[in-house]
Amino acid sequence: MEASFRYNRSPIVIKTFLSILIPTILMNLTTAIGSMADAVIIGQYLDELSLSVVTYATPIYMIINTIAALFAVGGCIAMSVDTGKGEKRAANRSFSVSMECLALLAAILLTAGILFSGKITCWLGAGSAEVFEQVRTYVQIILIGAPVFVMNIAIAFFVRNDGSPTLSMVGMLLSIAVDIIFNLVFVGMMNMGVAGAAYSTVLGQAVSIVVISSHFFSTKNTLRFFFAFDLSVFRIIKNGIGSALTFVYQFVTIIILNHYVVLMAGANGVVIYTVVFNLCTVSLAVFEGLSQTIQPMVSVYYGENSNKKIKGSVKLAVLSAIVICSSVMLVLELFPQIVPWLFGIEEIGLIEQASLAVRIYTVSMLIMTVNVIIGYYLQSIEMGSMASGLISLRCCILFLASMFVLGSLFGLNGIWAAYFVAEFLTFVVFVIWNFAKRKKLAKEGKDADVFFLDKNVEKSTCSLVFSKSRGDYDHFQNEVKLRMAQDGNFCEPLMEMVSSYLVKLQPVAEEKKKQYIEVEMNSFYHKMIIRDNVNHAAVQDEFGQLCQGGTEAEYSPVLGWNRLYIKGVEGNE
Repeated sequence: MEASFRYNRSPIVIKTFLSILIPTILMNLTTAIGSMADAVIIGQYLDELSLSVVTYATPIYMIINTIAALFAVGGCIAMSVDTGKGEKRAANRSFSVSMECLALLAAILLTAGILFSGKITCWLGAGSAEVFEQVRTYVQIILIGAPVFVMNIAIAFFVRNDGSPTLSMVGMLLSIAVDIIFNLVFVGMMNMGVAGAAYSTVLGQAVSIVVISSHFFSTKNTLRFFFAFDLSVFRIIKNGIGSALTFVYQFVTIIILNHYVVLMAGANGVVIYTVVFNLCTVSLAVFEGLSQTIQPMVSVYYGENSNKKIKGSVKLAVLSAIVICSSVMLVLELFPQIVPWLFGIEEIGLIEQASLAVRIYTVSMLIMTVNVIIGYYLQSIEMGSMASGLISLRCCILFLASMFVLGSLFGLNGIWAAYFVAEFLTFVVFVIWNFAKRKKLAKEGKDADVFFLDKNVEKSTCSLVFSKSRGDYDHFQNEVKLRMAQDGNFCEPLMEMVSSYLVKLQPVAEEKKKQYIEVEMNSFYHKMIIRDNVNHAAVQDEFGQLCQGGTEAEYSPVLGWNRLYIKGVEGNE
């Protein structure tokens, strides 16, 4: 008979997912919106020549985002996996090495901005006297402010993974608000031109850093910086290369698409492509935010070998994708003219063509989101090479191949259909590779499921969850004792210490219905994890008593929950 406190879907996974979901989506949306803020305000207050400055500077933003993604995402994955293993020193080493690499690269960008802004401007293609000085000024300010950009993105990612996603979101939202306000002041009121737009952008990033950095002074903070540059940098790069490639391929495909669309349909084609591209940018911001939600969860649970929680996290992401994508797809399929209307297109013929383009592109949204989830999942379990391969297929190789083939056959509509074809073929490649990978593991004597996780671990793991609305606390403690006794891998002193720990939590745990305590027993790796959201500061001083009898205990906040991690459990034999 199943224990009354045992659940197939842990409420802790659901609550963690929901606490990260909205802040992460909003963080991505603010980034997408922020990249357009300068262009919109410059377009309103200055001439078209000034507007082209932002376009010329796009590669600079791409370089900054690529560097930030490489070490921020890669470092966060390594940090979260190490945190899951209960190795806080290693986790903080990943954080420290990532920040050192980012600081070094940001200093190089700053130096380039001071010494080589003219040469860089020529490299960007702004060779004409009319626009050269404006582009040089804008690029120089952005490059000198590169350390602020890079560090803001990195700190936002690390703080989110350290259990404060809402704070990261608030900081990023404030950066956009400050950017827009000071854009209006510098450009609109003080007539500072494109320099004012650049200054306001840097200022917004600086404000965000100050806000998000308040996490380092909170009780939730577990991040500690120390100088520790070592070979772990290669692990970080391998984990983050997939996210960095996304920005590189986006830039490459934009250039190729621009030329191909102009060649095929001229100015009208560019107008339609602008609609599709911006729809793609905003939808990707939402769907990548949805996919990024699982990264800290999966990486921590992977380090813990909590396979059920990994699967629960991925299933929640896929379910959310189905709900959100289906809703967006339904609206856009029924009312596609909304999108061209937002861009001020008034000509009937262009509205019809753009609406059809929206309908065709919309079909790819769901499978695109699933592929993005797969990519982030593979990165999160440190299968960075495979993640990079899939990203290369869907964002570049298969997309460009489909674009040229379908474009030559069906014109502009073939280009929009290439998004779906590339995503579908990428998914097929993943399914085939998944099957081949598991077959190879089976030959090596490893029994892996479709998530590449050891089936034996899940069979050997039992999770018991208490909440006031589910039952009485005494019954919960008895269930824990019963399961530990039946398992045979938990020594008597440890069982007594865990029981004593649960007794200490009881008065606080029974205060409110929204408080949870989970005891996860992993016999395969001989470890135990106790998670809770109970405020029990008085108990923290007594955790040292658990570090005896051949056990090793580590207590810290993880993903917004208190976690007591006990490993090296001795059996009764």
